[in-house]
Amino acid sequence: MNRILLYSVISLIMMVFISGCAEFKEKFQGSTSAPETHPSPRYFDFNDVLVPGGLTKDTKESYITNGHGRIVLKGRLESGSLAQFFITSMYSDGWTALNQYEYQGSIKLFFKKSERIASILITENPLGTRVEIWVIPQGKI
Repeated sequence: MNRILLYSVISLIMMVFISGCAEFKEKFQGSTSAPETHPSPRYFDFNDVLVPGGLTKDTKESYITNGHGRIVLKGRLESGSLAQFFITSMYSDGWTALNQYEYQGSIKLFFKKSERIASILITENPLGTRVEIWVIPQGKI
């Protein structure tokens, strides 16, 4: 009985050691899998609001008329990095940041450009990330 227990313990130790060696080897040699490719950022209906490639447009919830309106996007991106992406890209497209705040897990960003105002609401939940972009004429506020 003691021999069976001894062989079992030795077998278990060897399995742990062998699997640990494989992980160790992979870390130092690098993974053999192909590098991840991320879709390129693109413009949807607003030609001066760049959207990250990991988001897709929900056409049923989006409404654009005369270059103004609302675009709803969905995906699985982290809200903090999304907010930083929009802050950087909106500045590059000539927008001025007005304000930003976080409330109950959502991030709201406000921008101004000549005669227009833009607001971006980023909401992250366990099922994914939702981004709502409003661009309206300044006189309509």
